[in-house]
Amino acid sequence: MTYHLIAADDVLAAARELNSWFSLSESGIPVRIREGEAECSLHYAGGELTLCVQKRAQIFYALKLFSDEYAGEEQFSRTLTPKFEELTYMLDCSRNAVAHVDTVKELIRHLAVLGYDSFMLYTEDTFVVKQQPYFGYLRNPYTKEDIRTIDAYCALFGIELIPCIQTLAHFNSLIRHYAMDYLFDVNDILLAEEESTYAFLEDLISTCAEYFTSRRIHIGMDEAYMLGRGRYMDKHGAKSRFDIMTRHLARVNELCEKYHFRPMMWSDMFFSLAMSAQYGDELPASLVENVPRNIELVYWDYCSIDREHYAALIKKHRAFPNEIVFAGGAWKWLGYTPDNRYALASIGAAGEACIETGVTRYIVTGWGDNGAECSVFATLPALHYAARMKYGSFETDEAFRHSFETLSGMPCESFMTIDLGNRITRHDDVEEKNSANKYLLFNDILLGTLDTTIVEGLDELYGEHVAVLDKAAERAGKWAYLFRTQAALCRVLALKADLGVVLRRCYQAGDRAGLAAAFERLKALPQAIEAFYELLRAQWDAENRPNGFDVQDLRIGALRQRVDTAIRKVGDYLAGRCDRVPELDEKLLCFMGHGEEFEKDFDQCEWRWRRMTSVNVNE
Repeated sequence: MTYHLIAADDVLAAARELNSWFSLSESGIPVRIREGEAECSLHYAGGELTLCVQKRAQIFYALKLFSDEYAGEEQFSRTLTPKFEELTYMLDCSRNAVAHVDTVKELIRHLAVLGYDSFMLYTEDTFVVKQQPYFGYLRNPYTKEDIRTIDAYCALFGIELIPCIQTLAHFNSLIRHYAMDYLFDVNDILLAEEESTYAFLEDLISTCAEYFTSRRIHIGMDEAYMLGRGRYMDKHGAKSRFDIMTRHLARVNELCEKYHFRPMMWSDMFFSLAMSAQYGDELPASLVENVPRNIELVYWDYCSIDREHYAALIKKHRAFPNEIVFAGGAWKWLGYTPDNRYALASIGAAGEACIETGVTRYIVTGWGDNGAECSVFATLPALHYAARMKYGSFETDEAFRHSFETLSGMPCESFMTIDLGNRITRHDDVEEKNSANKYLLFNDILLGTLDTTIVEGLDELYGEHVAVLDKAAERAGKWAYLFRTQAALCRVLALKADLGVVLRRCYQAGDRAGLAAAFERLKALPQAIEAFYELLRAQWDAENRPNGFDVQDLRIGALRQRVDTAIRKVGDYLAGRCDRVPELDEKLLCFMGHGEEFEKDFDQCEWRWRRMTSVNVNE
């Protein structure tokens, strides 16, 4: 739709950046924009649109809604009442994929037209800290100029860029450097109550104060379950992890106050085994009393589609007088393929629970565990759903589908096929979330630790997925590259997914004809893997900085080598050059731990490359 915006120059500048959705012309519909109003409303009459907004982040969501729903009537009125006062998206830039600044800008444009209020770049060690040369070393970290460019671009649309870092654990990359060893207690956890640790953290927090205009900061502090059980214990003896945690938190809070930051942190450590409590247990009063009141607690949870589950745990968080924020997930951490279907269900269930329990701030996380192989844009349906949920719409109805098509440029049902790499049955069961795209790719052809979970016949199913994804790519426009990558992955899986199961069955049964047929599939794998690799590499290069793709080179290179090994060994056996394939003589045990009783698992979310490739030492 074409608009003639009667607005401040910076609003006009923002609108020009969104020309994929809006055209600007003096001959367009006149739009008068009033910021700082008590409510967000649209009123069209007499050929002119009046748009009242509470804050700038609502402007372009409202304009897109008008474009989507205005049908040429003489009058149009709509009041938008947000159910959440703040909607945030968090992009993981710490698991190898450090997005190009231009990629981040593209994402910001989508967040702007979806009405997001704030944005986080999750950076464990992927921003430059000049006092710490090993921090971000060879990781393509964001510079001060990068952050300030992104910050200014966010501000153009009324989006707040909030630093999102770690101040206790999750320093997996940093522990590789001998120069940083002095900082650590055990695993990836910092050594608490050590002045050198707080000097390091001050370098991080002061850098954030210099780079970002926001005075809010996410300080992380999640999943430090072995806190105090390493070097700390050697120095101080066995101490209560709760006490260590609260003392450390107090010191980090002091640093935040020094640099005028208002902190938030993940809440799981207060309910974890590190505190001798689980979600659902009663919290000790001493814990509640020792958490600084100014720290906002972020309850993260993505793994349920039950509203009552979320409501019960939010109520448990109400034991704290602190403000509670909720974080759901876009489900892009399963490998190369997302699960938008489950993301929509879990985001919606949690959103309803938040509204019921009075939580008014919602974060959508885009984690990239174990390699960040999945494109952020592959999860556009999840981002879109959360945006509509902000205003109380939980239905994936015709209005949702139309709005998504005008957002993405392709039909919603077509875009949702991007999930197909994780569909290993023909059931339409949202609970069948899994990482099949990744574990079926890397499950070893010969040793096959995951073979016990796999059913035969996946070659046919993945062949169907290829046809659907090829068709989707034809009408995907700017997103065609995402669908071509997924189609190439499914071509590999059509050959490989159940191949190890078939090879072992035929070999152990002495079925040489069946083994020879499976061998033909095996010989076709290298070319299919190469085609997938080239498309994945192009996708990565388009979206991310280069460092980090080395991990894909290593993993896919290892896959190719193991396939070559399988071709040689099975080929030698079939040609009579040897009398056995020792790996195929192995008797498998259930991957899920049931011994000789195999569990055919359709809800397997194993994401760790090492665990899905081999049981042998690979450290």
